[in-house]
Amino acid sequence: MAEAAVTATPFDLLLDIERKSQRHAAGLPAQTGEKQDWTGILFRLKGTELLAPMEQVAEIVSMPDVARVPGVKPWVLGIANMRGNLLPVADLQGYLYGENVPSSEWKQGSLLVLRQGDMYAGLLVDAVLGMKHYWREDQAEELPALDAALRPYVETSFSRMGEHYGVFALGKLAASEEFMNVSV
Repeated sequence: MAEAAVTATPFDLLLDIERKSQRHAAGLPAQTGEKQDWTGILFRLKGTELLAPMEQVAEIVSMPDVARVPGVKPWVLGIANMRGNLLPVADLQGYLYGENVPSSEWKQGSLLVLRQGDMYAGLLVDAVLGMKHYWREDQAEELPALDAALRPYVETSFSRMGEHYGVFALGKLAASEEFMNVSV
């Protein structure tokens, strides 16, 4: 054996090391299936941080100037011109809690632009905090503690590394007859 090592070239020695390494190497864990991901927009509304499904948010913009519309509920802030399209703008806090954000604070908030089928509307929220990515297995059965006003629109949540956010179903809001009936 010692004689073979003396006559072996450095390349032969490297090949021998590679063969021994492969014989003793542990295999990779078996992949049981492809993980599915989920992406949401984290936003704050009246002090509560919530997620909105990414596929339900068309865009996020600063609060535009709005033209008031007479004869509508107080939480309907007006109509904005978004690149030539008329965008109805609503105060989500005003709709859910019955107390509108003061107009002096509108520019501090953000607008989640919702596009669901034929519906195209902007929802004023306190702030948009960014995107959150989760694996579907991070979806939690339990909901975080929520105000009663939010509960009808939060049916699921995501939890990971000590963070736990409810998912606000914008689609459910868009399907709500109460939300769609804006006239006084």
